[in-house]
Amino acid sequence: MGLLMYSAFDFKVNKAITGLNTLGTFKTPSGVATELLYIEQPEGVKFYLRDILKYGKVLECLDVQRVIDWIGRGLTWGRLEANPKRLLGALPRVKGVEVGDLAREALGVVKRLLLEYGPITPLLMWDDLEDLVVDEADPDGRPRIFIRARGFGDAYHQLVLFPDKCEVEEKRARNEDGLGFNEYLLNRASERTRTPVTAYNPTGMATDSEFRVRISMNAQPVSRHILAFRKHPGIYWHLGHLIAGGSISLEDSAGLLLASLGIRPFSTDGEPRPILVYGPMGSGKTTMTNAILNTYPPWVRVVAVQDVDEFRILPDRTFALLNTRASTGLGARPITKAQLIANALRTGAQYIFVNEILNPGDARAWIRAVTSGHGGVTNIHAGSLEELLDRLERLGIRNPERLIRDYIITVKMIGKRVVEVKPPSRASLDSQVPVQVLDGLKRLSENPSDYTIIRVLWSSVRCIVESGSIECLSN
Repeated sequence: MGLLMYSAFDFKVNKAITGLNTLGTFKTPSGVATELLYIEQPEGVKFYLRDILKYGKVLECLDVQRVIDWIGRGLTWGRLEANPKRLLGALPRVKGVEVGDLAREALGVVKRLLLEYGPITPLLMWDDLEDLVVDEADPDGRPRIFIRARGFGDAYHQLVLFPDKCEVEEKRARNEDGLGFNEYLLNRASERTRTPVTAYNPTGMATDSEFRVRISMNAQPVSRHILAFRKHPGIYWHLGHLIAGGSISLEDSAGLLLASLGIRPFSTDGEPRPILVYGPMGSGKTTMTNAILNTYPPWVRVVAVQDVDEFRILPDRTFALLNTRASTGLGARPITKAQLIANALRTGAQYIFVNEILNPGDARAWIRAVTSGHGGVTNIHAGSLEELLDRLERLGIRNPERLIRDYIITVKMIGKRVVEVKPPSRASLDSQVPVQVLDGLKRLSENPSDYTIIRVLWSSVRCIVESGSIECLSN
């Protein structure tokens, strides 16, 4: 007799676990509350999930496929939400339960499975999550899920999901043809992001804005259905956060802001000095780019171009957020960063931010923009200045040494910290920073959740932005 092959719907509710550390409780849009737990062991950290349900044992036996069949025959979500007791027909008969409470809990579990991402949904709401990967399932169909999170090092740690068990499940015939957990997740991601992943187009990347995650999807024949979720920050990054966290000094922050805005004497010719942030993967490059953007004066117009949903821009400013689009194979043409950068130049952009330079088109378009009077910040993967120059040359940028020497400020990051700021000949970061700017950034680092400090800071030195020189403060 072969192994029992678990289906996607055998992982609805995790069993109760005691003696573990808790990271809090998360309530998903479906209304199901889940506790996130972990234990540290010699071989690494293991994470667990525990749904907080009054009738968890009963709901293990929820026949989700029957509910899907009902929906296929015309039952709408509106009718189901208006009368959740319909779901009792997909549950075994039990005594001693409050029917209304059981029906409401069943509705939450069904919505989480069919409209969200099932049991991993609470993790996608966890602000400390950085990455969640779903590898190829075990031979018996058990999911293999690993997460990387702030506070738990740079390693990937296992998430343990237990299959549900009940009388109905135990009597079910063994089969290997049910919908696997990975296939289920890929279908959910594809449907929620409207990104078809098919045999014709077996890879896809899209953003689920509700959960602020970028999802990379791979299906056969490329792989046996694997997914990677990248969690985007839940806060509005600004330089105050990075100063408080030791990522950058107060003085470097002030100098970068003033030079990139084109304020004399930090920009010797009064032109905005573009900033190019570089470093290895995971060094904090995009966070730095986003932080500079959000610390700019609210009344200067910024346009942010991104291929994944990484920028979170403070709403109390003038900005445009432009997203690329990949071709889906259904007749939709791709929209590239290069096209969007060109579009930004026609939409009043004074400063152009790009989440990352990846190809020759990105590089040439951004360089063209920031050498024609516009400011801006972007980042690129490189481990050293020599590697950065080589990378730019390979991306089709002519004479990158001259650009870096004369025009562009480079910022090197390692381990989420700025380790080197190299100004070009047309910038001077050693000039005396106005005390109003230093005081404002210091207050912002001490009160990072008070975004009004950014407006107050620039209001106190508005003349330097309008005149392009700090000399107006001495008049």
